[in-house]
Amino acid sequence: MSLTFDPAAHRYRLDGKPVTGVTSLISGGTPKEALIWWAATTAGEWAAEHKDELATMADESIIRGAQREHMRRRDDAGVTGTAVHALAEQLHEHGTVETSDPLLASFVEGYAEFLDAWEITPVLFERPCANRAHWYAGMFDLLCTSPHLAGGELVQIDLKTSKSVHGETALQTAAYSRAEFYVDGFDTETPMPEIAATYVAHVTPTHRDGSAARYGAAPLGTSLYTLAQTPRQLEEHFQMFLHAAATAKTKTKRDRLIKDPLTTPETTTTDAATTAAA
Repeated sequence: MSLTFDPAAHRYRLDGKPVTGVTSLISGGTPKEALIWWAATTAGEWAAEHKDELATMADESIIRGAQREHMRRRDDAGVTGTAVHALAEQLHEHGTVETSDPLLASFVEGYAEFLDAWEITPVLFERPCANRAHWYAGMFDLLCTSPHLAGGELVQIDLKTSKSVHGETALQTAAYSRAEFYVDGFDTETPMPEIAATYVAHVTPTHRDGSAARYGAAPLGTSLYTLAQTPRQLEEHFQMFLHAAATAKTKTKRDRLIKDPLTTPETTTTDAATTAAA
């Protein structure tokens, strides 16, 4: 197979060579002011939660605990998101799914209700795709049809289990839509079908107790948001992705622009004498 994915390292290889994933390119090429604020907030929340212990902790331990809190929460959320995607894939394939985890069951329950309400018919789901011309790879969540979306034509829906959804997802779905091929169930390259529109489904628990409290005021269950609704919009989003990808791909080159500082010019004896005489 020409396109392979290593889940442990979360890395793709295309034609035997490393190829950067779509989400990595977007992360490396777009500003993340909200994440900076979020990381600072989590550090403050960690300190507030441990305020009774701070007086007995070494400075290094306090700094390390506050610094790493956002990474811990990110990793926990990533585990939940991966599990929800896996259960959604089972639901698409078998029409039913079972889990003993109440929180995951709450996610899937709302997602199943969403599929029924919008009369979603899955066509392709969780398939790797790539583009050799622009050298990127990724994995789309769902290609489907619905009588309520894009006149029943094929659309793409990306699933997000984060606290909120963001406009960068439009770049992500556009990149997948403009992939040259996807890999089918037989590990064969198949031309990417034409996508009429793109959406993002915000998949959240159907209740707010326990771990679900982090979703705050987000709607319960699964909510659908529009991204690209016309070919022109989809192309605009793809061009945004290419700009972000170019910025990400040139990071190493930018880092190498700054080299050793210049040597301060030495004043010659003649110049010094002239200056003294003046």
